[in-house]
Amino acid sequence: MSIWSKLKFKVSKTRLRQIKNSIQDDIDSIKYRSVNIYDDKSKHSIDTKQINTKFILDKIDNNTLFSNEPLKIAFIVTEEGEIASAGDYFTAIEFGEFLKKLGWHISFIPHHGQGYWYHIPDDVDVVISLLDRYDPNRIKSLNQSLIKIAWPRNWFDRWVSHPSFKKYDMVFAPSKTAQEYINKFSNKKPILLPLATNPNRFNENIPQNQEYLCDYCFTGSYWNDPRDIIEMLEPDNIPYKFNLYGKNWDKIPKFKKYYHGFIPYSKLPEVYASTKIVIDDANRATKKYGSVNSRVYDALACGALVITNGKKGALETFKGKLPVFNSNKELNYQLVYYLSNEDERRAKIEELQEFVLEKHTYANRAETLEKNLVTYLSTLNPQ
Repeated sequence: MSIWSKLKFKVSKTRLRQIKNSIQDDIDSIKYRSVNIYDDKSKHSIDTKQINTKFILDKIDNNTLFSNEPLKIAFIVTEEGEIASAGDYFTAIEFGEFLKKLGWHISFIPHHGQGYWYHIPDDVDVVISLLDRYDPNRIKSLNQSLIKIAWPRNWFDRWVSHPSFKKYDMVFAPSKTAQEYINKFSNKKPILLPLATNPNRFNENIPQNQEYLCDYCFTGSYWNDPRDIIEMLEPDNIPYKFNLYGKNWDKIPKFKKYYHGFIPYSKLPEVYASTKIVIDDANRATKKYGSVNSRVYDALACGALVITNGKKGALETFKGKLPVFNSNKELNYQLVYYLSNEDERRAKIEELQEFVLEKHTYANRAETLEKNLVTYLSTLNPQ
């Protein structure tokens, strides 16, 4: 059922098209201001804010009744480009690929870019910020109908303490715990939207790369902040091959001989395809909030087993199916057990991979965003 059949308006689609044609010279400026238009034939006064909402609904549904332009979404990210290493950018790329499949136009506005990231192009309909330091109050755009969305993935305390957090029109949260936290410490009612995987990039058809072959690995960087694997992982005591990828691990003496440097994001599918187990070390910005890292979904999609320290996320998102460690003893035991019992490892991978591909792809997330955009706009145009 189309959006138009779900929503009832005082003015028919045919009449709206006639209105559009009669004010064609002003059609591009209507979305930038709020005025009333009195239509003699329908005997109704129409607020252009209401028309603006219909413009966006029309774009979401690809009706092209008001405009031939697609819905335009801009992601606020740290950086963009081939040499980018920021996780928020990779999340936006993968999510954006499936939003494009809905017929929408996707762009990225980086903090470390050439332009001023608060200058939002006037034709952008939706801004999605993945960064807590972004201030929606400072946005410069002529589009009075711009929808501002916050999608916190970590540092939830910093998000809710920002004075401008209340300026977001919609808020998404990656876990139930994060939902509850945001709801408790702000005036927002966040919508559940976990991270996910892009099965077009991460899948079990990716060929192995001899350079990355190992029994288990970790992909992530060290920023002089405590990480559980530093205290809990002792690769010298485990009789299997370990590869460590990321930045700055040469600063940890016991990991130096296992360190293989930074891996570009484009190579991660090959890394996951070339190992049996991926360790997930959720950091302090995500662990207690149950926010599951992208590497969990991506590695499972590629057919590698994941062992995580994120107990809360494993319970909330994976219903307790994901192997968890909370100590040196538990981590070493899990690694040795699953590496020495191939049948058990393969059975666990099959169970988890099926779960991810059914529930946790960015195709699922695109559906969630589309549905909630319509719901939000419907509240602005009550039936």
